[in-house]
Amino acid sequence: MVGTVHGSALGFAGGVVVTALAGSWPVFALLLLVVVVAVVSWWTTVAGAALTAVQCWGLYGSFVVGDEGHLVADWPALAVLAVAAAVSLSGPLRDRSVVDSAVG
Repeated sequence: MVGTVHGSALGFAGGVVVTALAGSWPVFALLLLVVVVAVVSWWTTVAGAALTAVQCWGLYGSFVVGDEGHLVADWPALAVLAVAAAVSLSGPLRDRSVVDSAVG
């Protein structure tokens, strides 16, 4: 598991890469940001996952749907990213010991 600070930094870096590469296609960019949030949320703490979701939302609202870095409060996008973080953190798969005991 990655700590909060490192997980948040990893999520921010992933969000920047996605925003730079897919910024011209809002739906595709949001889908890729969901993937970034889900993957980072799987490996970090709850706070790191929440920070990743908010950072990706800020990047999406500022550079994909916003203009020249001006934040446009896109609440549906924040909801999608928050759900991605919550889903990645929930369930028995989060606890590695449950998975290990079920497999072996």
